[in-house]
Amino acid sequence: MKSKSGIKIFALIEILIGTVTLAAVILSLIQNQSTKPLGVIIFVLTASAISISIGFGILKYNLACYYLLLYFSSIIILSKILIFAKIITLNGASETTVPPATKNIISILYHSLVIFYFTRKSVRTNFRKI
Repeated sequence: MKSKSGIKIFALIEILIGTVTLAAVILSLIQNQSTKPLGVIIFVLTASAISISIGFGILKYNLACYYLLLYFSSIIILSKILIFAKIITLNGASETTVPPATKNIISILYHSLVIFYFTRKSVRTNFRKI
């Protein structure tokens, strides 16, 4: 029973991350305050929608969403490590009051926790094909 509570918490976090990001981008567009190139805006809107969709899929114990969550978490961790190593840079990164290094560390920790949690057998067995 403990695993289902954790699954719901992570699902709600994914929905929250996607919703807040989506709302912030849309609000900046409505207020004509966005300085991002169109490609960056489309990427962020798409990533937000995917995060929301994965979150709802995780709530329904959808196996495809389970795999997508693990895949995207792995990609995010890899991209953050490459950013720290200065192998890649992101143009058009979000400007916030939180320093980019702090955001990247939090992101690595969160997504590592996602992978650790969702690869446990007691969690994995909750997911099924739909």
